[in-house]
Amino acid sequence: MKKGFSFLEVIVVISILGILLWITYNSILSKPDSKILLQNTTNQFIQDIRYIRQRAIINKTDWILIISPQAYTSYTFLDDKGKIVTRFFNNISVNTTATLFSFDRDGNFTADYTETYAILTLIIDNYTSTIRINSLGFIEVEGL
Repeated sequence: MKKGFSFLEVIVVISILGILLWITYNSILSKPDSKILLQNTTNQFIQDIRYIRQRAIINKTDWILIISPQAYTSYTFLDDKGKIVTRFFNNISVNTTATLFSFDRDGNFTADYTETYAILTLIIDNYTSTIRINSLGFIEVEGL
């Protein structure tokens, strides 16, 4: 009986290590999936809109969310403690019909003080999601 490893065993081990190294290298270099990034951003925006509407109804006062008018890169609103919350649209292009999203004490929606609906389109690479908010504050999402 010989001591040590055969040539074939060494080649198999080196091949397995090479494959694992290649997988690790590619996962480190890969960027986040665009579709997942768009889904997460869309869901976060919807949650924030619902939060603003809920606060308006509970506190029986107007609550607003403002989209930054400079290239629509972020939006801002107040939390329960009156602190400013800013969220960013990272690497996502935004087209919107309004920059001011307001809810009154009954949860009714107004955009830019006069419009009764708003459409917000988020785009990254080849993926698009469209968020529609009607006058009653109901939210529709298309494209995901």
